[in-house]
Amino acid sequence: MQKVCKVNCRRRSVKIRTKVIEMAGKKECDIDCGVVKVAVYARLSVNEHGERDDSLNTQRSILTEYVKSQGLGEPIIYEDSDISGTCFDRPGLVRMVGDINCGRVDALVVKDLSRLGRNNGETLTFLDYLQEKNVRLISLGDGYDSFHDDDDTIGIRTWVNEYYARDISKKVRANLKKKMQNGEYLGRPPFGYRKSGCCKNKLEVDERYRELINELFTLYIQGWGYRALAGFLQRLGVPTPGQDKGYARAPAAGQWEGQHIRRIITNRVYCGDTVQGVREKVSFKSRKIRRVPNEKWIVVPGTHEPIVNKDTFELAQRVRKKRWLVGAGRKSALSPGTHLFTGLIFCAACGSRHVYRRKVGRPGGYVCGRYNRQGRPGCSSHHVTEAKLVGLIRRDVLEMGAGVPFRDRLNERYENELAARDESKRPEKLAREIENRQRQLKTIYMDKIRGYISEALFLETKTTLQREITILMQHYEKALAVAEGNCQQQQCLKVIDHLALELLNDADIDRLFLEMFVKKIFVLEHGDILSEQLNKDNDLCPMLSNLEIEKQGEAEHDLIIVYNLEPIIP
Repeated sequence: MQKVCKVNCRRRSVKIRTKVIEMAGKKECDIDCGVVKVAVYARLSVNEHGERDDSLNTQRSILTEYVKSQGLGEPIIYEDSDISGTCFDRPGLVRMVGDINCGRVDALVVKDLSRLGRNNGETLTFLDYLQEKNVRLISLGDGYDSFHDDDDTIGIRTWVNEYYARDISKKVRANLKKKMQNGEYLGRPPFGYRKSGCCKNKLEVDERYRELINELFTLYIQGWGYRALAGFLQRLGVPTPGQDKGYARAPAAGQWEGQHIRRIITNRVYCGDTVQGVREKVSFKSRKIRRVPNEKWIVVPGTHEPIVNKDTFELAQRVRKKRWLVGAGRKSALSPGTHLFTGLIFCAACGSRHVYRRKVGRPGGYVCGRYNRQGRPGCSSHHVTEAKLVGLIRRDVLEMGAGVPFRDRLNERYENELAARDESKRPEKLAREIENRQRQLKTIYMDKIRGYISEALFLETKTTLQREITILMQHYEKALAVAEGNCQQQQCLKVIDHLALELLNDADIDRLFLEMFVKKIFVLEHGDILSEQLNKDNDLCPMLSNLEIEKQGEAEHDLIIVYNLEPIIP
C-alpha cells in the first residue's frame, strides 16, 4: 500500500483521514498524467433552519468562471451534496483524492476553506497532503493561494470554520430537544403507527395492526417468548417493520426476529407515551452513536392515541422482568404449549422450581426440579396436578373475598398495632412540634439581630434546635409510613375483592390472571417446614406464624400462595 500522508499527529481523526487517502490511492490510474488539470470542489451547506446557504450551481458557476478567466482551461468538477463538512469520507472528496494520487490534478480551487471541511484537524491534515503532492490550492473567499501566500493564519481560519459547525450543532440539538419535550415525534414511526397527515410530527395508529399488536402483548403475558411470537407473525405473513415502512435497506425476504418483538413489547410508544433522546452522537464531528442513561431520556406521556392500555403494558414489563430474574431471559422461546403454572411453582422443602412432567397412564403434573434431576436423594416429588392447583387457588380466593378469616386478620393486625402505639394521630402531633421548633429558630435569630442575646448563645441554641428538628423529622417520616400502611391495608382488601370478582365472572384461571395476581406458589408435603431464609425472602412471616406453616405441612399436600396485592387493576 502506498503511504501518501506522513503527518506526525496522534489525533484519531487524522489517522482516519490518512486511511481514506490511502484507500483512494488504491485506484488504478489510467489517465494521462502529463496533462495539467485544474479541479474545482463544491459542497452543499445546510444551515440550522434546514435552508441551503449556497446552491451547488452557484458554487460551480463561480469556480468555473474563475478557472477560465485565469486561462487554465476546462476544470474537473467534484462535488458533494447535503453531506456535513465535519466528515472527510465524502464520495466526491474521496474521488478527487484518488485522482490526485494518480497525478491527474495539479491545482484545486474552492469557494472557501469551509467547503473543504469544518473539522479543524482533518482540514489541516488534508492541506498538508496537498502540499506533499505539490497540488496548488486556491481559496477564493479567503484570498489564499498556497503557492504565493503565507499560511501562518490558516490554522485560525480552519478553527473558525469548525467553531461555526460546533455552534450550528448546538443550536440544532437545542431545537430538536425542545420539539421532543413538546411531545413531537421525530424520526421514523414505529411498527403499528404512521405520521399524521394533518399534524406535523404526531403519530396516529395504523389500523391494520391495532388488533395484532394487542394480541402480541396478550400472548406474551400468557407465556409466549420472543422467538415464538416472531414465528407466529412470520406464519401469518405480516411484513417486518422495515418492509412495512419501505426502508431502503430492508431485505425483500426479511424474517421476523426476536429483537423485533422485544422492541415492540418494551416500547412505551404503544401505551401513548413518547420516549426520545435514547441515543445521541458522540460529537458533532463523529458519526458514532452512544446510548444515553435512562434518567436523561425525554419522556412525554399521553402524546398520541395508545394501542394497548397502560395496565397491559406495565403487566408485560413485569412479566419480562420476572423472566429475566428467573433466568429464562435470552433462552426463552416459550410456545403455545407452555403450561399454565410454569415459572410460578416452587418446592417448599428445597426451594427448587417445579417442572411439568407427564407419565404414561398418569395425569401430567408438576414435580420438584431437584427431584426431577436427582431423584429421591435430592428431594421428594411434591407432585401436584394442574387441575388441583386451579381448584385450590379458586377456593382460596373465593374464601378470602367472602370472608372473613383473612380480611379480619388484616384489619385486626393493623388496628392492634395502632392501638398499641397510638400512631393514628402521631403524624399530626409531630408536625406541630416541628413547626414549633422552626418558629423558635426564627425567634432566636431575630433576638440576635436586635442584640437581645449573644452570638455564643445564639449558636448554641441554634445547634440544639436544628438537632431536635432533624430527630422530629425522622419520627414524622416513620409515622407517615405507618399511616400509609393503613391505606395499603385497605388497598389489599380492594385487590382481594377484585380477585374474587375475576373468578366469579370467569370460571377458568388463565395465565393472564396468574401473572396479575400470583407471585409464587409453594408446594408442601407431609412433614415439610419452610426454612427461615425462604420464609424471610418471600415475606411470609407477617401473615403466617411458624405454627401455622407447620400445620399446613401436616397435610398430604398443601399450598402457600404468595399473592401480588399491588397489581395493575383495569
